[in-house]
Parts: sequence; structure tokens; C-alpha cells
Amino acid sequence: MIPKPVYELLPYFYLCVGIAAMLLLEGGVMSFVSGLLMSITGVLVLWLRRNHRQAARLFPDQEWQAE
Repeated sequence: MIPKPVYELLPYFYLCVGIAAMLLLEGGVMSFVSGLLMSITGVLVLWLRRNHRQAARLFPDQEWQAE
């Protein structure tokens, strides 16, 4: 299992690495596409976590909530 501090920082790491790949690597289209996919992944994970945590606050008694 991943320690909680590492787990919480992973989407930000994905986002930063993706942006760095797009801006700093000189691999042409492949580095840009890879960086874009990595950045989109980071944003998507952050968005999904936010939605899940918001639902957990609104509906604390739900069975699907397994934290």
C-alpha cells in the first residue's frame, strides 16, 4: 500500500512531469503527446478525488463510502 502523503502528491507529480515533458523535452510530437497525456491524467485524478470526497461529505451514511 502507498503511504498517504505519497498517495496525495501523485496527481501533482503527474501534472508537473507532464508539463515539464511538453516544455523541456525536444522529442517533437511524441514528447508533447506523452506530456499532455500525463498532465490530463493528473487533472483527471484530482477531479475524481474531489468529486468522491465531496459526495462523501454530502452523503456520509452511504455504503459505497469505504475509507
